[in-house]
Amino acid sequence: MMRRIKAMGGEAGQSLVELALTLPMLLLLVLGTVDLGLGFKTYIALTNAAREGVRWISIHPDDPAGALARVNAETERIGLLYGDIGSDSDYTVNFSPLKDAYSAGEEVTVTIQYDYELLFGAITGLPSIPFSAHATMMVLYDPPAP
Repeated sequence: MMRRIKAMGGEAGQSLVELALTLPMLLLLVLGTVDLGLGFKTYIALTNAAREGVRWISIHPDDPAGALARVNAETERIGLLYGDIGSDSDYTVNFSPLKDAYSAGEEVTVTIQYDYELLFGAITGLPSIPFSAHATMMVLYDPPAP
């Protein structure tokens, strides 16, 4: 009878050891999935912001500032802050070609660049992933005459 009780006590310790060995891997898998999901959400928002900016230019060819405001409004929804190229900003916006007014039939591209910081970058050794989202459309109307 004593032997049976001792054997059962050893199995409980084995379960704790198995849990201690597998729990870090399971947590890493779950947290990595969350991190990649948030990154995908950010990339989709950046693509939508680029699309909104170039759409604004295609309808209002003499208002690049309005297009930038549309991009900013879309990226603010996910908590990104706009800054000039070369500053400590979250993302940068480029218009190609860069003009004050565009003419009908001209193609305009809006590109947004952002370094997505991984939540668990220290564990993976990859602190951030560079995202670049762009959209291209043709300008539909000529700007109104002054």
